[in-house]
Amino acid sequence: MKDIVRAKVEEALKRLKIEPSVAERATFEKPKKEEYGDFATNIAFLLSRTLKEKPVEVAKRLASELETFREFDRVEVVNGFVNFFLSGEFYRELLRTVLEEEFYTSNIGNGEKVLLEYVSANPTGPLHIGHGRGAVVGDTLYRIMKLTGFQPEREFYINDAGRQIRLLGESIYARLMELSGRSYPFPEEGYRGSYILDVARKLLEEKPEILEMDSEEAVRLASRFGKDMLLKRIEDDLKELGVEFDNWFSESSLHESGEIEEVLSLLNEKGLLYEKEGALWLRTTEFGDDKDRVVRRSNGEYTYFASDIAYHFDKMKRGYDRVIDVWGADHHGYIGRMKAAVKALGKPEGWLEVILIQLVKLYQGGEEVRMSKRSGSFVTLKELMDEAGKDAVRFFFLLKRHDTPLDFDLDLALSKKSENPVYYVQYAHARLCSILEKAEERGIKPDIKKVELLSEKDEFRLISECYRLKSELEAAATRREPHRITYYLMELSSTFHRFYNKHRVIDRENSELSSARLLLVEALKKTIRTGLNILNVSAPRRM
Repeated sequence: MKDIVRAKVEEALKRLKIEPSVAERATFEKPKKEEYGDFATNIAFLLSRTLKEKPVEVAKRLASELETFREFDRVEVVNGFVNFFLSGEFYRELLRTVLEEEFYTSNIGNGEKVLLEYVSANPTGPLHIGHGRGAVVGDTLYRIMKLTGFQPEREFYINDAGRQIRLLGESIYARLMELSGRSYPFPEEGYRGSYILDVARKLLEEKPEILEMDSEEAVRLASRFGKDMLLKRIEDDLKELGVEFDNWFSESSLHESGEIEEVLSLLNEKGLLYEKEGALWLRTTEFGDDKDRVVRRSNGEYTYFASDIAYHFDKMKRGYDRVIDVWGADHHGYIGRMKAAVKALGKPEGWLEVILIQLVKLYQGGEEVRMSKRSGSFVTLKELMDEAGKDAVRFFFLLKRHDTPLDFDLDLALSKKSENPVYYVQYAHARLCSILEKAEERGIKPDIKKVELLSEKDEFRLISECYRLKSELEAAATRREPHRITYYLMELSSTFHRFYNKHRVIDRENSELSSARLLLVEALKKTIRTGLNILNVSAPRRM
C-alpha cells in the first residue's frame, strides 16, 4: 500500500509547488506502535535542506495539504515525521483495485533483460531432488520477474562435452556387452544406477549393429545415444514438475563453433593469459579470485572453466543486462573465479549473480530416506513427484530460503490436515469458492454498490493483506527470494480463516452486509489463486 501513499504525497507536493521526485527517496514504513498510524514517512527531513525550513515546519505544511485527501482520516506530525491514518474510503478503493485490476503487477524491473540459467544437470542420469529444488526456485523466480517488469528468459545449459559424457558411454557399453554375454571392463568411476541398464537395452534394441563396431566407435555411439535418451528423460521430468525453458544451450556447441578459442584470444589480447608448466592460465587474481586458473591443460584439452567462460561470453554477446545462475551448493568455490572471468571480459560487478541451492533431505516416518533403487545413490525427482505429487513438491521446495538446507517431510506432504502448508492454502481457496457457491444458492451475490458497508478493522486488514501481494512480488523479484510467496500465501490463508471463524459472511438477516463481505471473499479468492498460479500450484474449487 505504500506505493499508493507515496503517490498521494507526490500529488500533495505538486499542489504545494515542491519538486515531487524526493518522494522516491523517502521511506514509507509501518510504525511499530499502532497509535502512530498506518504509515510514517521521513520526507520532511529530506525536504528541509532544499526548502531551508525546519523538518517539523515542512511536515506540518505537508500534513495540512494531505488532510484534504479522502484517503486519510487524519495526518499527524510527530517529531518531524508525517504519520498517516488511512480512511475507510482508502481501503474500499483498494478493494475495488484488487477486484477489478491486475493489482499485483508492477514495472520495477524497467524492462531489464535477464537470463535465468538453472538446473543445468549433466545428462548422465536422472534428476535428483536437489535438482528439483533448483528448478522450482528458478522457474518461480522467472514467473515473478515477468510480473514485475523484467524481461526474463529461461535457459538450461547442457553439459554434454568432456569426461563425464565419455564415462557415460563406457558405462552403457559395458552393460550392453554384459547383456550380450560379452566382456568389457566397467569404468572405475562409471555410472552404476540401474537406469544405465535401461539405456543399454534400448540401445541394443535400436542399434544392434553396435556389437560389430570396434569399442572406440561403439563407446562414442553409446555416449550420444545415452546423452539424448537421458536428456529427454530430464526434459520430461521437468515438464511434469511444470518447468520449461526458452533455450537449451549445448556445451559441445562451444567447442564446435570455436567460441572457446574466440574468447581466449580476446583475453590474450588483453594480456590476461600466460603459460606455466605447459598449461595456459588466466590471471583471475587481478579480478578478485584467490588464485589464477588453468584454461587449457598441458595435454591441450580445455578445462571446464574455459567452457564456462565461453558460455558466459556467449551470454554477453546475446545482450542480457543481467545474468542469474542457479547452482548447487557444492559450486560455492566456483563463484569467485567465474565472477573474476566475467570482470576480465569487461562486465561490471553485479552483471553475474549466483544463487546457491542448499541440499534437500527427504524424511518419511521420521527417518531420512537415503537411497533410490533406480539411481543407485540418490532419490530421484521423478520418484518424489510420483509419491507426493507436483503441487506438494513445488510448494515444499519453496518453504525455506534457497540458501537454507531443506528437510522434506513426505508424511506431511501427503497429509490432508491444516499442518500441511500446501493443503492449508489450497483448502482456503476451495473454502472461498464454496462460500460463493452457497451464497448464490441463497440468492446473495457480491455487490460493489454495498462496499460502503465495509467498515471494520478486520475487513480492512483482509483488504490490505490481499494488496500486499504486489509488494511481496516486488521484494521477491529484487531480492531473488521466491519463497516469500509461499510464506505470504500461508499468512493470507491464516488471516482469512481467523476472519471467517469470527465473522458471519452469509447472513440471511443482513443480505446487504453479506453482499459487501462477499466482495472480500472474491478478492481473497482472486489473490490466493493468483499466488498459487505464480507458484504453478493448482487452485482447486473443491477438496
